[in-house]
Amino acid sequence: MTPADVEDCEELLKSGTVFWLDVITTDADELDRLGERFNFDPAAVEDILDIEQLPKFDNYTDHLFVVLHALTAEGERIDTVEVDCFVGENLLVTVSSKPVTGINWLWRSVQKHAQMGSLGADELFAQLAEVIGRRYLEVIAEFESRIDDIADDALDADPDVLGDIQVLRREETTVRKVLRPQRLVLANLRRGTIGVLGSESLGMLGDAYDVHNQVVESLGSARALLSDALDTYRGAAADRQATATTILAVYSAILLPLTLITGWYGMNITLPGDERSYAWELVLAGMAALSLLSFAAFVRAGFIRPPELRRETVLRGLAGAAKAPVKPFTMLRNPRVRRNGGSRSSATKRSQSKTG
Repeated sequence: MTPADVEDCEELLKSGTVFWLDVITTDADELDRLGERFNFDPAAVEDILDIEQLPKFDNYTDHLFVVLHALTAEGERIDTVEVDCFVGENLLVTVSSKPVTGINWLWRSVQKHAQMGSLGADELFAQLAEVIGRRYLEVIAEFESRIDDIADDALDADPDVLGDIQVLRREETTVRKVLRPQRLVLANLRRGTIGVLGSESLGMLGDAYDVHNQVVESLGSARALLSDALDTYRGAAADRQATATTILAVYSAILLPLTLITGWYGMNITLPGDERSYAWELVLAGMAALSLLSFAAFVRAGFIRPPELRRETVLRGLAGAAKAPVKPFTMLRNPRVRRNGGSRSSATKRSQSKTG
């Protein structure tokens, strides 16, 4: 900020208008001057310098200090950046170590839309909390799409599935470790026990809490889906290995009698039919027939069966159930007796016959 900007800020503060200052810095001296200018609690300023600070809030006399975490990226990996918020009467100060996409989006919306520009400082903070949560929703949607692709590869026992699952688990852990305490912070803030938060901002904080709650629940579902994909891969890999073992066993069983026959005729002794010219043709025909009979026996026993046929059978069964007509059903409860018409007269007749 230039000296002229500082003078403008002083005039805005004195005029009583809503003042929002976004600071991107990690300099301790600059943060100390910031705390002295706005009379922020020194302990809150010290918390800004703690890079391992989890989401939390502290309620001071004239202002509220809240630590949130927004999404960012480090190369090909997702990460979080700490956003420290000071909320006072007509005052909102946000501090971060790098530009935050949610803050930039909200700042442009405030300048573009009149209804956003008329929000109070507490309402701006609540809106910022919701925007930060919605950024997580976009990542969760991509996360679930990746899991669907992994599940398809797991059915094929693709060996790259293990590495993909490990990467997604690491990303999920990065997001989950900050989202759970952040959801708890928003849940406590929306209870209405803090003076600087008005009724409108409490409603907005409720929306922000709902967004974070949806993200946390989606993360739990995604973690379960990753475990299912891992189990699917293990089962598919074991099935593929068992299939290979079965094929080798069947192949060996088919070739074993053929090897025995060739072993007989390879001995240096005279066997029946050796003197005939077509003996080797008969032997080859017998070996081919024996191979076909052995293969048919293994198919009949179920050792050899294409998996595509089983899948088509399952799908055909589901499709048939969906197209089946609705079966007639019988009401278990007796129908209501009408007060006029045939139902009443028939009931009267039954009563008279029983009396007679």
